[in-house]
Amino acid sequence: MSEKNKTLVSGIFLIVMGILIAIFGGQAVLDVYFGIVSLVAGICLVAMGIYAMSKKQPLPAPTLTLGCVLLAVGVTLFTDFLSVGVLINFLVVVILGAGAGILTYGIYLLVKKQTVPGLMNLVLGLVAIVVSVLYIAVPDFRSVFWIIVGVLIAVYGLVEFIYAIKEGK
Repeated sequence: MSEKNKTLVSGIFLIVMGILIAIFGGQAVLDVYFGIVSLVAGICLVAMGIYAMSKKQPLPAPTLTLGCVLLAVGVTLFTDFLSVGVLINFLVVVILGAGAGILTYGIYLLVKKQTVPGLMNLVLGLVAIVVSVLYIAVPDFRSVFWIIVGVLIAVYGLVEFIYAIKEGK
């Protein structure tokens, strides 16, 4: 499978995943559904991170980290080791970290003179950080948190999809 096709598939998956999270929300999702989504997303992100490392692409760590955490969340949900509430709080912290990684990657792309993807990663990273901090600091914000996270993931997937088509990567 070519790099362009992998990016297209990744973009489509992120769009679908983002829409599902935005519709069903984090709190209202059944343990099994959330576990399956976490496992599938984790496997895909780990595979993308390993592939990025094999091609010596810059900064595969945010993708690998988020993938490993999602795998751990999925396994934990299926074993009933922790409650969904505890895992959601943990996932918020992971989203904060992933936002920092995306922000860093956006800065890297801007330095490499790739303006459009750099700005998109910069904006998405900043929004992920702000949304995570708001979830932690403002309890009333929790009702809309998962809608925003789902939309962010879908937008990130759409950006990847469009960039893959436009740039042929």
